[in-house]
Amino acid sequence: MNRIRQVARLQMPAWPQIVGWTWGMTAVAFGINLLTFMANYDPGDGVTNTGGLVSLCGVAIGMAAVSVTQIFPYALGMSVTRREFYLAWSLLAVVQSVLYALVLCLLRAVEQATGYWGVGMRFFGLPSMDDANPMLLLLGYAVPILVVTHLGILLGTLYLRWGTTGVLASLTLAFTALGLAAALITWTRQWHAIGRWLLDQSPMALLAGWPVLVAAAFAVGGYRLIRRATA
Repeated sequence: MNRIRQVARLQMPAWPQIVGWTWGMTAVAFGINLLTFMANYDPGDGVTNTGGLVSLCGVAIGMAAVSVTQIFPYALGMSVTRREFYLAWSLLAVVQSVLYALVLCLLRAVEQATGYWGVGMRFFGLPSMDDANPMLLLLGYAVPILVVTHLGILLGTLYLRWGTTGVLASLTLAFTALGLAAALITWTRQWHAIGRWLLDQSPMALLAGWPVLVAAAFAVGGYRLIRRATA
């Protein structure tokens, strides 16, 4: 574990850039949404969800992918093994997810205290977590961030293993598989059954349980790829 922490320190110089771009782009998205709501605000409209957190997740994916590809060659030059490098990045991903979740919980509290920024704009809050206890709220933010971070790491390892062609081919296959699955569900008329199954799940399962399995799948895939990656 001490060795993993030492390897993690190699990646710390990149954190200001990772954090800065992630929250900087999120701030830009927030500002644009706020200006739009201010220009069109009607007190009778109530609270409107913007889905703004997608911007944070999108940038988090990109920054995780870029940082892996940039730091990996340097780490190998420092005699760091692929296993040590990947475990260190996974450890940082967990720490980053918890810290981001704490910030989002604080921003959500400010959002509610200001009457949704005075214009009925829900940017940082999630409607499904209005009545969540503090622990579930923290997990509801941290686990999805962990999922997208490991997705970014997976994309980075795909690039290290097969280059741009490998990334684009993998994304094409993934989107094709998802499209075919959606078509099959539509053809068999199973959307209502899936909806009922989702409604039967507990908030903990939906926000933290199932997403953790997705993050674990991404982590395993990335680890298997980086074992054969070259700088």
